[in-house]
Amino acid sequence: MHTTSSDGLLSPGELVRLAASRGVTLMAITDHDTLGGAQSLQGVETEIPVLTGAELSLRDMPRLHLLGYTQGDAAGMGRVLDDLAQKRLTRAREMIRRLHALGLPMDYEALCERCGGTVGRMHIAREMLRLGYIRTIQEAFQRYIGDDGPAYVAGDRLSMREALAEMHRHGFVPVLAHPAELGLEDTTLRMLLESWQKQGLMGVEVYHPSQAGKGYGSLEAMVRRMGFLVTGGSDFHAERDGKHGEPGCTALHWNRAAQDVNALMQAMRSVMENRNT
Repeated sequence: MHTTSSDGLLSPGELVRLAASRGVTLMAITDHDTLGGAQSLQGVETEIPVLTGAELSLRDMPRLHLLGYTQGDAAGMGRVLDDLAQKRLTRAREMIRRLHALGLPMDYEALCERCGGTVGRMHIAREMLRLGYIRTIQEAFQRYIGDDGPAYVAGDRLSMREALAEMHRHGFVPVLAHPAELGLEDTTLRMLLESWQKQGLMGVEVYHPSQAGKGYGSLEAMVRRMGFLVTGGSDFHAERDGKHGEPGCTALHWNRAAQDVNALMQAMRSVMENRNT
């Protein structure tokens, strides 16, 4: 789930309270390219346990994201993500410059301040909506800042190989996020998973709202046969945009959730031990 530390609309504390009220018993905060949201709760007593995580956008292909989870000291990975966050700000400034050239001006500094120092495409889209330039968030991406839009700027991102190496180096369990959003045939996805597994990928986010339309069974059977961890989540941002879910939504379909959570916890301990040896 995502907080105001990246492109969510709720603070970490608000998000935990909402998740707990929806019956969630364990959650992870996985903000984009930052551990700030999760780390802000360290040492704070919360209604339910919160895993420290992050979600990285990778340069290999569109919509390729890598989740990372840890139970240990995240300072090393935090430095890697801080560098990526600075690059995201440079990218956002250039996108806003291009929107201004298209006749859609906005104040970058004011936006940056309102967003707590983190500006991504979703923040820009929300600002466009606030200013009346668009009627929906989807319109911002379809007409202006989507991957083929006139104001789009490619991000300076890690490759899958680089991201996997960094996660293992710093004690994180790496998990492929929302594979359905890659739009790949099963055969192609399997080939990529085999390659990424050799590079250190440990899990696949089977239970994601984007997978619901295709069904979970086929993907789950494939990744279990391959020896991957199975994870899931709502990818909650607090906006009903058709891509993200409500807290706890995927748990309704996830029959082996308890076993899979235990396997993830064990993997996190193992990765931390390997990092320290």
